[in-house]
Parts: sequence; structure tokens; C-alpha cells
Amino acid sequence: MRLILLFSAFIFQFSVFAQSWVSSANIPSGRHHPVTFSLNGIGYSVTGSNTNNLPTKDFYKYDPVLDTWTSLTQFPGTARSYSIGTTLNGLAYMGFGATSTQYLNDLWHYNPQNEQWTQLASCPRSARSHPAFIALNNKIYVGLGNNNVSDLKDWWEYNILTDSWTQMADLPGPARHHPFHFSAQGEVFAGMGHGGPIVYKDWYKLDTTSNAWTAQIQFPGEARVAGTQFNNADFGYVLSGDGDDHSYMSTGEFWRYDASIDYWLQLSAHPGVSRWAPGSFVIDDVVYFFGGVNRQTNQLPNDMWKFDLEAASVGIAENVNADLRVFPNPSKYYISWELNNVIKKVVILNAFGQVAQVTDGTSTKIDVSSWQAGMYFVQFYSQNEVLKIEKVLIQH
Repeated sequence: MRLILLFSAFIFQFSVFAQSWVSSANIPSGRHHPVTFSLNGIGYSVTGSNTNNLPTKDFYKYDPVLDTWTSLTQFPGTARSYSIGTTLNGLAYMGFGATSTQYLNDLWHYNPQNEQWTQLASCPRSARSHPAFIALNNKIYVGLGNNNVSDLKDWWEYNILTDSWTQMADLPGPARHHPFHFSAQGEVFAGMGHGGPIVYKDWYKLDTTSNAWTAQIQFPGEARVAGTQFNNADFGYVLSGDGDDHSYMSTGEFWRYDASIDYWLQLSAHPGVSRWAPGSFVIDDVVYFFGGVNRQTNQLPNDMWKFDLEAASVGIAENVNADLRVFPNPSKYYISWELNNVIKKVVILNAFGQVAQVTDGTSTKIDVSSWQAGMYFVQFYSQNEVLKIEKVLIQH
């Protein structure tokens, strides 16, 4: 069936923390490709395809205190699916997508104070579905996606203050749609997704000042497409979706990206198999996950699950154990660390997320003289937590 890298399986084994997914109120109706966001402690879901696979204008809000969903006035624009949304400065932004007959390039914002939608300037280039859509510093960055001709790799910057669009540098990798994307540590990130039969696992950072893309460490799990993503507390997250054969995975994989060290960490999977095109939003450090299609049963579930992101961070902050350090760094011949009774296992990964070596807590020195030069990540584990992650440069 599908093969998962040894790295993925190993990290999963040692990063499932005590907290778990908790069931919440069912969504009003099953759907895939909902546009999802949260504002002022309330979650929202708008448009998407319903159980008849038809694009909708449906608009709902979720109150986490009451654990209830409420219908709102329908979205005033064209009914759609495969659209995308984000939030910035107290407003939600949504656009693009497709109907049964056309691709769209419009842009809207939603104000929760008066519950009104306002149409903004449309993107001047190709209409598209399944794009990346990232808000940062009074700008929205839009790129990738597909239209009725091909997959796309162009990128655009929308200036909220001037209601205007500017073209940016193309993604350096292949054209694609349904990517993963978010902002983290004040940077724009995008990658994965698929083009034709190929599902990708490459990952990129956009320097919005210099208008230049940089390739990052590859995603260490299965190549991934059509899940959901979000950011919280300077971390980015990718959740669920299809695997490298564009079909369901046996678990609803959940990963956290740390932009400060260009590193992926696997968290607890959501219940059941993975879902194609689900939605999610974050309220008070809790992510709510729902919708999509269970491609194992070909059904649209209407359940919703929540997960405490703050609890997931306990024990994996990189600086909580300042005494755990790797030396010498850079190194030519060996790397070592101080003996610490808390350490039960040490895992060293190369820049591609592949396991270079694993050792138990009694070892404090590793010969690296035959290793390829480059950047490596040293993970220190207690019994079931990541204590610290250290970068080390091997030079020859």
C-alpha cells in the first residue's frame, strides 16, 4: 500500500502526547472544501460543496462556549467550492474557487461587527481554484492553484490598504494546486500539493521584502495534498489530507512546523482515516477540525473534533533544556553532549528529514567523520517527549 518513511513512523511513536482529540458539536451539514476562519472567539465556515457535491453559499458560525452552530445570512457572492480564506486585523478575507461552470478571481472581506461582506478588487490574472492564500503585514499573498487549462505557479500580492494587486516571483518548484500554506515567524510558506498525478513534498519560504523564494527542508511524511492548515503562536500546522497516491492515509496525520529551525514535528493524528478537503479554525489555542470526505467510505462526515495546541507544546519547546547542547559545532569528526539521566533516546536527522542515526540515552558521542557535510538536527527525547532540538553543522 503506501510506504511511510522510517522517520515518520519513529517520530509518531515518540511524539504522541497525553492529550488527545475531543469530540465537539456536529457541523450542520457535511461538506468538503469549506472556507474556515475564526474571529473574536467565534469560528466560521462558509461556502464549500454539500453532500450533493454542489457549490454553496452557506454560512455558519460556531460558539465554543455553548458548543453550538448557528446559520448566518448566506454569502452574497457567487456560490462556490475550492475557495480559500484567512483573517487579518479583525476581518476575514475570502476569494477565488470555482462553480460548476467557471473559475473565479474575486476577493471579499467579512466584518463580524456588522456581519457584512464587501467585495474588493479582483485579481487581474488567471481565475483559479485551490490556491494558496496567506495574510501578513496588511498584505495577502495568493498563488498556485489551477484553472481550466493547467496548474499554476504564479504569485500575487494584494495590498489591503490600497486595494491593489502586484505580481510576485513565481514559485521555483513545479506548478500545482491544493497546496499547504501559512505564515509563521513573520514569513510566508507554501508547498506540497499536486500537479497531474504527482503529489509533492517540497516546501518553500517567500521573503516578501526581497521577493525571493528559498527551498526549505522537505516535508518528512508522505507527500501530501488537500488537507487543512493554520498557524498559531508562530508555528504552522498541516492536518490530514490525501497521501502520495492521492488517496486516504490510514491515520489523520498532524504535523507542526517550526520556522525558526526549519523543522517538522508530528503530533497526535485526528480520529479515523485522513480526510480529503476538510476545514479547521483555531480559537484560544484549540484547533477545531471538521468536514471533508472520508475517501475510504466516500462519505461526508459531519462530526467535529478539537485538540489543545498549547498542551501539545508541553515538553517540546526547544529552549526549555538549555544544558542540552551539541558540541563541537560545527564539527568534522564527532559530536557529543553531556550525560543527562532524563535522555532516553537521541535521534539525528539530515536536512531531508531522514534518520542518520539513533542512539540510547547512555551514549554521549557519535563519530560523524564519514557523514556528508551539511546541516543535521539532533533530537533529545525523554520517554515520550522531545526535550530539545539542536542544529549542528558537519564540515569536512
